[in-house]
Amino acid sequence: MPGATYVLDKTYKQITAAVTKFRAVAFGTNDGECKLPAAANDACAGITQEAQATVGQNVAVRVLGISRAYANGTITKGDWVEIGGTAGDLVKATLTAGTYTVHNIVGQALSSAASGEIFFVLLTPAPCINAAS
Repeated sequence: MPGATYVLDKTYKQITAAVTKFRAVAFGTNDGECKLPAAANDACAGITQEAQATVGQNVAVRVLGISRAYANGTITKGDWVEIGGTAGDLVKATLTAGTYTVHNIVGQALSSAASGEIFFVLLTPAPCINAAS
């Protein structure tokens, strides 16, 4: 498996329980803070590139580029992905025509994975709104 492509990493102050590497994190309360997601489809600040066991310490977060991430369910190369839950893993975004749903897209899968496996994701954060047809 090829390595990650570094484009832009940012250091955030981690304000929740210990976080492991390759987990999606959400924005914290204050500028420069990140935390584990509160729920599935939370807005994503990026993917951690290292583990941080101590609350209040800095962690490197990839905000743009290609990163490894953990799958929550089956991911197929080319799928759009979003945060799957409070562990910071990613799930395939189910984009259904004809409904009004906002998906906080983290990026597009560049490799396939089963639940619990690491895969590559091209970080392209953006909300995706399914509009009724």
